[in-house]
Amino acid sequence: MAEEEGPAIELRQRKKPKSSENKESVKEEKIDDTPVPERAPKHVLFQRFAKIFIGCLAAVTSGMMYALYLSAYHERKFWFSNRQELEREITFQGDSAIYYSYYKDMLKAPSFERGVYELTHNNKTVSLKTINAMQQMSLYPELIASVLYQATGSNEIIEPVYFYIGIVFGLQGIYVTALFVTSWLMSGTWLAGMLTVAWFIINRVDTTRIEYSIPLRENWALPYFACQVAALTGYLKSNLNTYGEVLLLIDECFNLHVYDDVGVQPLPLVSSSNISVFAR
Repeated sequence: MAEEEGPAIELRQRKKPKSSENKESVKEEKIDDTPVPERAPKHVLFQRFAKIFIGCLAAVTSGMMYALYLSAYHERKFWFSNRQELEREITFQGDSAIYYSYYKDMLKAPSFERGVYELTHNNKTVSLKTINAMQQMSLYPELIASVLYQATGSNEIIEPVYFYIGIVFGLQGIYVTALFVTSWLMSGTWLAGMLTVAWFIINRVDTTRIEYSIPLRENWALPYFACQVAALTGYLKSNLNTYGEVLLLIDECFNLHVYDDVGVQPLPLVSSSNISVFAR
């Protein structure tokens, strides 16, 4: 019996290494069968590029068309081109007329330094009192517009009032483009951006006062705020490198400075956006 058990044990010991060899071969086969990540084919890259290109083109076109629409609407509403200069200025009512008057004062000033001095030492707005009108009334947009009008040589091409309202209409175009980009980033399709722009234009009476009060501070500030929201949405939706984060922080600081200059400070929204950036 002992002699019979001896060969049986030897056979078992011989079979064991074969089973281990089989396990190793199975592992090698599994390793070989694991899919290797391949590069995206060219047609997929082309589709992505075409999607981004069409979306960017639609965003820019939407902004430009909205700015042209505002210009045409303003022309038809007031017959602006058929009026004299004084009649055009009368169309600015209430606070709008005051803001535009400071823009004219800057253009009439003999020098830039003199114009700034008259704004910072203004004794015409409040009786028997000298105030810093630039700071108290947030006249930085009018200051920048007057500088651009004279620096670009536009005084020989276009009248001051057209240059002024043209800047505001252009900013509204940027506003619409930023809304388009924000909706595109959140949904993943540029068709949602088109829908957002359409709803904004349909409900423009409830969302903006640009149609009858052009120089208001909100019409200067909201486009920058929309750009900040678009940049923040892109930051939270994707993983950016260090340079992208630095650019976003620069954008945050710039927009905060703009809000402070134009006198529109949506502090809860701005604070929440800044907290979300640093919390990420």
